[in-house]
This record gives sequence, structure tokens and C-alpha cells, in this order.
Amino acid sequence: MSSSKNILQVFEHHTLKVDEESTFKLVHFNALEKYGYKTKEKFFSVGNKRIKFNNYVGVIQVKNLTIEILPKADNNGEDKDAKEKWHNALIAMLEECKLIKLSTISNAKLKLKSASILDLYYDLFLSETETIFKHGLRKNYRPIKENLNKVKGKILFSSHIRKNAFHKERFFVEHKTYDADNKLNQILIKALLVLKTIAHNPNHDIRINKLLLNFEGVSEDSPTEKWFDKLTFDRNTERYRQAITLAKLIILRYSPDLKGGNENVLAILFDMNMLYENYVYRKLKALQNDSDNPIVAVKEQTRMPFWETRGLRADIIVETADKRLVIDTKWKVLKDNKPSDADLKQMLVYNLHYNTDLSILLYPKTTLESSSKKPFKNKNFKNLNCQVAFTDLFNEEGKLESNLGDKIYNELLKKELINLSHFTVANIRNSIFKLY
Repeated sequence: MSSSKNILQVFEHHTLKVDEESTFKLVHFNALEKYGYKTKEKFFSVGNKRIKFNNYVGVIQVKNLTIEILPKADNNGEDKDAKEKWHNALIAMLEECKLIKLSTISNAKLKLKSASILDLYYDLFLSETETIFKHGLRKNYRPIKENLNKVKGKILFSSHIRKNAFHKERFFVEHKTYDADNKLNQILIKALLVLKTIAHNPNHDIRINKLLLNFEGVSEDSPTEKWFDKLTFDRNTERYRQAITLAKLIILRYSPDLKGGNENVLAILFDMNMLYENYVYRKLKALQNDSDNPIVAVKEQTRMPFWETRGLRADIIVETADKRLVIDTKWKVLKDNKPSDADLKQMLVYNLHYNTDLSILLYPKTTLESSSKKPFKNKNFKNLNCQVAFTDLFNEEGKLESNLGDKIYNELLKKELINLSHFTVANIRNSIFKLY
């Protein structure tokens, strides 16, 4: 555990205990306890003056404390260097998976070592919102009902009679007005107001207050998850997409202390299992249709009917012209090369259901080496194999391997796929000879 300027860094599955002499105090625990019970302990479990994090990584802001939960899949220590390594790795993975867009943040590379992940998200949201305002807030026509001293639009007679029985000089009407008071701008102002409540960076405070001045006339509503589900973007509103995505994270992951007491909590957290899967998929996807390999398709989360309305979803499917492999990513550290029975049974089902003779369990590498593929020992499962494999996410410099897709291909897939390609070519050649 390390801390600096009210930033506390811990690894996933770490237990954080209250210590009045450290950064994490009872007031922080009390706020997280409420948030934990509210979220049914989805992101962490609550104990006696202690919080145990699970497989979610990212950042939590509670009161004046920012807690970064970092991934960890090696046997190295938990010193400052290890935390910096995984801090930068997490940011790089979030960027690769399109969950953060560093290119729009000024001097982002200079901030990586000192800024918290939360500051990067705040900075990105403010930058996106500033760009939107620079090009003008989206305006449109909307209906409005009001009591006026003149007729404007159409008179709503039933409401007019009810409201103006003793005010013959007034008219209850409905007309259209052209302004910026729409759902997109209402979402942005709500996110800005949340940040105004919890942000502790003076530079952010200045930018937030400046932006709020430009949202005069926009309603301060409270967007719900259904709002975001119903949103659609067209060529005129596409420029809002990134800011709205970030605003959704800020608004829906914000838990205000309704009783007062300044114990608001904001959590931007990601399931590390899904993040690892998506990261590996994107790296392998880059190999698709590369002339240097036989891969023609890399598919993610392919669902196939299984039983009644239930289905199976393989993490990653790699296909050549004639072969299919299933890769199932597992973000866990094995003590030896022996996966669980449940994982092996899952692979057998994938082999059968996706009509493939090889499924690969892919773990992050620690000290273990990948084993060769091994068959399932049953005469009914002839030629069905599973391989337990490990891939090192980092290069020799301790940074995330930029060519991870090539690395996985060369170490795990090449032999299998190239041998198949040679076999396929030979079959085609023999078939041609038979024709003559």
C-alpha cells in the first residue's frame, strides 16, 4: 500500500484496514461501508473496519481520499515501483479498450506518473465538454406549456379553463421554444455539478465553474440509467458521444451522502476479467487478415444456442479458412499448471459446441511456462485437446507489450495454424492431381 497527496494505491484483492495514523481513516471506511451495502458489495466486501477489494480495478474517491485499485498478475512485491508499473499498465489497457482517450488530454503523458486515474477521467471529461462548448451547445425545438398574457402557439382549453377561470386576461398555451435545454446538455451539467461537489484539484475547479456559466437555462435534472439507454447519436450529436460516455460513468457511479456529512463516494471501476479479455481480443484482432499469418477472423464473445433459451459464449474465437480455435482468458494466478476442473469442463464443452479440436486457457504469465496441448482422455472425445498457456503482458522494459497479438500468435498459435495450412494445401494439391 502506498499513498501520496491523498492518493492511496492498493492492488486488487487487497484488504484495506482503518488506521488513524495512515491515510485511510474511520470516516473513509464509514462512507465506503454505506456504498458497499448500497451496491450489494459488488466492488468490494465490508468487514470490521476493513474493506476487501475483489476483481474490480480502477478508482474510488471518498471524501478527500482517492483510492486506486490496481491489477496485479505477478509475484513481484508491492513496492512503489510495482505500483507505478501496474498503474501505467492499467491506464494503457483502458486506453486500448477505448475506456479512456488520452490523446485529447493535454500533456497526458507527463501526468501519468503523478496524476491519479480519476484526475485523468476528470480532465478528459472537462476537455471533451470544453470542445463541445467551443463549437456551440446543441439546440433544438421543444414544446413548452405556460400561462401568458397573450396567445402564443395553441391554447390548451381544458387547462386554460381550469387555471384561468378568474383570470380572463391570461391564456394557458403550448408553443415551441428553441434553446439548449435538452437531455444531452442536462447530462453534461449534472456531471459538472457532481464534479463541483467532489473535485479537489484547483485547476479543475476553475474549469468547472467556467463551464457552468455557459449552461444557463439548462435544467438541472437527475439523469437515470434509462436516459442513457434511450440516447441515440446522429451526425449532429456524434460530437457529444465521448463526453456523454464519461458523464455516464461520473453520474451513475456517484453516491451522494443524502444526509449531509460530506461522505460522497464516486467509483469508476472495471471488472478485470472483462478488461483482460477485451485487451487480448483487441491485440489478436489486429492480426486479422494480415498476409503474414493464415488468420482470417478473430471474434469476441460469440454466442451459440445451448439449451432452450440459454447459450454459450466463448471469449475469443480465432479462425483460419479451415480451422477454428477457442481462447478463454482467465485473469488469475495459478499456483501450478493445473487449472480447475470447472475450467477444463468448460473447455471441453467449447470444443464440442464450437466444433474445434483445440481450446486454450490463457492466463497472465507469472513464473509458469505454457504446456503443450493435451487430449481429453475419453474415446468419445477423440482428437479434442486443451492447452494451458501463459502470456507475459510486459516487455523487457517493464511496459505493456505493444505487440502482444504477435507474441501470442508466435508462441501459441503459429505452429498449430501453420501446420494446418500446410495440411490444407497438401490436400488441395492431391485433390487437383486426382482430377487429372
